[in-house]
Amino acid sequence: MATRRVRRPTETTMLDLLRSSGHLSRVELAALSGRTQPAVTPVIKGLIGEGLVREAGIERISRGKPRRLLGLVPDAWYAVGVQVDRTSSAIVVIDFAGRQVAGTRLQGSGNASPQTTVAGLVDHVRDVLASAGVPHEQVLGAGLVTHGPQDRERGVLLTAQPTPQWSGFPLAATFSDGLGLPTLLENDATAAAIAEQWGGSVPVDTFGVLYMATGIGGGVVVDREPYRGRASNALEIGHISLDRSGPPCVCGSRGCVQELASPVAVVAAAFRQAATAHRLGLRGTPGDVLADFERIARAARDGDRTATTLLEASADHLAAAAVTLANLFDLATFVLAGPAFATAGPLYRARIEATLRAEVLSRDLITPDVLVSTNTSTAAALGGALHVLRTLPPRPADGAVPLTTTPPTATSPTTASPTPTDRPAVPAFSTGAP
Repeated sequence: MATRRVRRPTETTMLDLLRSSGHLSRVELAALSGRTQPAVTPVIKGLIGEGLVREAGIERISRGKPRRLLGLVPDAWYAVGVQVDRTSSAIVVIDFAGRQVAGTRLQGSGNASPQTTVAGLVDHVRDVLASAGVPHEQVLGAGLVTHGPQDRERGVLLTAQPTPQWSGFPLAATFSDGLGLPTLLENDATAAAIAEQWGGSVPVDTFGVLYMATGIGGGVVVDREPYRGRASNALEIGHISLDRSGPPCVCGSRGCVQELASPVAVVAAAFRQAATAHRLGLRGTPGDVLADFERIARAARDGDRTATTLLEASADHLAAAAVTLANLFDLATFVLAGPAFATAGPLYRARIEATLRAEVLSRDLITPDVLVSTNTSTAAALGGALHVLRTLPPRPADGAVPLTTTPPTATSPTTASPTPTDRPAVPAFSTGAP
């Protein structure tokens, strides 16, 4: 069977720069990549030969010869990103230039088994691809994005969340077999960081990401690359202990950020004020956590003082974790991403930024800034898809999907596709581009 070669670093760099900048000349690519033009030229020639890059016009300059601009070929390949959480999920399809061409938002896994959840997601991905008119054979692969901790090489979760069945389940392999495409498992906060670096509007190359869905995670990009640590389970800021005598956490510690600041904690705090929960129409079920949090956020936006106080308490705990992250990694810029920030983002941004500017050690050298992602609800799914484009080279000409020659974090199809037996596990609550 034909094999897939691993993309070389210089190729990845050229494609990244073109994907984030649009059109660049060879001179600009050399300057931005820190390489010489003679080193860049053969790489670009090869990418043009593969049908990934094309000339896109002429740039006229005041002195010297006009420069030929280069750009990516958008329909050369596509990638799928799938983010799954207990209470919400999202699917996006992006073209080779990184632009979203289709997507849908879904309910989360709830307490469903991983087998049922994966089967439903595979079915939805097929529908999204078909609705967008994207041929299956032009899809490089899928990025499957979940909470951590993970073993990315084996494609499994290392936690019994949302239920014990998920721990150690071959998540990436099962998804890959069902969809018939190579699948990369990625952490949600890291994926969101990738999306902000290569598909967002962050003006710097080193920054932190605070990701909040049902739980809380963190990511750091250093010189345009996500920091992964030893086993890609770094920056679990949801498990920084802020109060050693606080409530117990599933990780085994006490008073963790996740127990004090997550949407679960905010909704629980609202229910301790029964009148508030009733007035805001909160439902209080595990599957409604993000919906309840959104009700609180909208009430705060509309001036409800009790709702505002609930969110401010959460934001202050998250800010304390952000200060720790800033001091450890010498960060001056943070991005808030994840579905929990869809409405609450501006309030959290103001509280966290104020704390960073008052407490970070390097504040006198550079003023910290906090931004809200332009794709709060889909940042992780977009990052999963971009991770595929950055990692997996095009398949061989015969279209074969290799078994074991993908990068070590990729999982490719090895068995027949399972039958999607229970699609309602992840019903769509909206369709079209999220």
